[in-house]
Amino acid sequence: MFQGFLEGISTGDWPTKPKGIAKLGIMPEEWLKEITPGHVHYVWPNDGSHDVQPGRTFGGWVGALSDHVVSICMFSALTEGEAFTTQDLQIKLFRPVSPGDVTITANVVNRSRSTGYVEAEWRNADGKLAVKVLAWKAIRSIEAIHGPR
Repeated sequence: MFQGFLEGISTGDWPTKPKGIAKLGIMPEEWLKEITPGHVHYVWPNDGSHDVQPGRTFGGWVGALSDHVVSICMFSALTEGEAFTTQDLQIKLFRPVSPGDVTITANVVNRSRSTGYVEAEWRNADGKLAVKVLAWKAIRSIEAIHGPR
């Protein structure tokens, strides 16, 4: 189940791409470059279309894309029958996210029975750290998160 879903994310062949992801224009089928259990690597081609002013990406976009990336990373570390919901999402902006290829790498740092902790870093085209993301995920049964199936 999970492997098929994760492959669908990277190819764009999702059973149903979530409306929020589609409306925001998040395109993992183009940006997701690597996914292994507990690790994802994205390259976002920042063309300036999400800028709040020239050369400065809107923080709300950074937050939305960050939530997506750390969530896919957490999803890659689940076992059969598990689901999760975000408990806390922190975004630390070190410098403006500038135009060019932005690399976003996320890793599950700690995973217990009921909680996952994921960190992500955004690096501008020059390799400098622009954003650090810290996310805590509550891990529960699929039924507890989504209801009876």
